Amino acid sequence: MDAAPLSDIRVLEFGHYIAGPFCGQILADQGADVIKVEPPEGDASRGTETLSYNDVYFHALNRNKRSVMLDLKSDAGQEALVALLRTADVVVTNYAVGIPERLGFGYAQVRDVNPRLVYVHASGFGNDSPYAKRPAFDGIIQAMSGLVHLTGEPDGMPMQAGLFVPDHVTGLYAALAVMFGLSRRGAAGEGSFTDLSMLDSMMSLLGPCLAEAVQLGVSPMRVGSKVRRSYAGTYTAADGYVYLAPMTLRMWTALAGVVDAPELLPYFAAPAADTRLDHRDELDRTIEAWTRAHPVAEVVARMGDVGVPCSPIFTVDALAADPHVRHRAMVRSIPLEGGDGEVIVPGSPLPVVGTAFSTGPPSIGQHTKEILGTAPDPDPAARPARSE
Repeated sequence: MDAAPLSDIRVLEFGHYIAGPFCGQILADQGADVIKVEPPEGDASRGTETLSYNDVYFHALNRNKRSVMLDLKSDAGQEALVALLRTADVVVTNYAVGIPERLGFGYAQVRDVNPRLVYVHASGFGNDSPYAKRPAFDGIIQAMSGLVHLTGEPDGMPMQAGLFVPDHVTGLYAALAVMFGLSRRGAAGEGSFTDLSMLDSMMSLLGPCLAEAVQLGVSPMRVGSKVRRSYAGTYTAADGYVYLAPMTLRMWTALAGVVDAPELLPYFAAPAADTRLDHRDELDRTIEAWTRAHPVAEVVARMGDVGVPCSPIFTVDALAADPHVRHRAMVRSIPLEGGDGEVIVPGSPLPVVGTAFSTGPPSIGQHTKEILGTAPDPDPAARPARSE
């Protein structure tokens, strides 16, 4: 990148776990000076053992930031907070509703200090929801948003997604809200407040499912490894699984040739005569009888030769070794907190500043003196211990 888009923007991140820190990291990757404001005990997701699960979890969300440690329950902490707010452009928090106000950085409070602040508060349900005071972690939002209901086999239990989808989607929306707020400030010269709900963020992904349920009276159900309303899905191979998507007439005809099953052809004989979904189980059995007899690599290669979209079902370690992933630099490493060693993290799908992966997450309060001119003075017992 030539010029960092956010090099003149200072962000105060009052974040923990995923959504707030993920938003902050996206902004830091674009050159923003992201200051992680932490209590003496630090972000609740900090690890206490090097390269434990919690430690790598924290590293994957907090690189390239600076840390200020403030006890916001003290007068000195509040004075330092006001000084920080006066220098900031953006405040991002994913603390529960009511906590920012209790700790002195609610929107009405910070607006009095700096009316040009772009403020984004991500919470489970939003500040004005009847559920505002309910605790909401990623799994709660998965359960309420329809994601769990729509995931799993048709005759099986609803299943959670294998990743923290609502947390990350909300973090992405938070970063968008920051950019929209900065654009508005540039045009109108005033700050803004975005009340962002995790549940709302996930509902935005429902697409046609909402109309199906509310207008058409058809409640969408789980379809397992198939794709709803499209002829695509997962099939068992001799040594693993593949995903096949013979969506068009040409692809379907080619697939029938590869699996040597001309009896498939009448079910999709013309663009306006596609009856495959009405006979899906029967057709899938024919296709899978062939895929089960061939290894994944052969299935993918033979389908690829005739232009039928096909992919292995990657494990995470297989994905990390894939040539595309390596070529696109989506497996990166950053220094461990303290600089002794490194930890593997996902790359960014966007261009980022050159320092994005050269700086690991800060230790608690590492930059307090640098930013505020005062050294941290926490209760040593409150700091999490790290065992090397």
